[in-house]
Amino acid sequence: MTKYESQVYTLNTTQAEAYARMADLRRFEVIKQALSDPERLQAILQHAPEGQVTPERLEEMRGYLENMTFTEDALSADTQMGHVTLAIVERDEPKLVKLATEGSPVSANVWVQLLPQGAGQCAMKVTVGTELNFFMRKMVEKHLKKAPDGIATFLSQVLVHI
Repeated sequence: MTKYESQVYTLNTTQAEAYARMADLRRFEVIKQALSDPERLQAILQHAPEGQVTPERLEEMRGYLENMTFTEDALSADTQMGHVTLAIVERDEPKLVKLATEGSPVSANVWVQLLPQGAGQCAMKVTVGTELNFFMRKMVEKHLKKAPDGIATFLSQVLVHI
């Protein structure tokens, strides 16, 4: 298995709070609801850092989230590769949530590690592991190297607010 790691991100929430939010994937349903509400979309655009979020990008995200389903242990979506599920396969409270793909042509794992860091903060690191043959890995390696930081950036913004 090839692993790709993110930088360490600081979250302005405690380790216990971040873990509780990450360990129950139903909490991500609020993102889907927010992107379906025009007023909340405007608020997101107004409060987002300059140039990071565009109306087009939000619409694209809304399209992806529209057909997603969330349970405590899994999130599922219909993708170009078919129906794919990302399920929690391990919880180690309050420091680790491990997820794995199900029904995907590519075997992948995502580890979200959380560590205490001062009062009211925690550190987070994301690791993505994949089982790919040599040729596939060469085709997608550029994207895989970016994936952990992309996931960590998203989670660092979301885990504080959901």
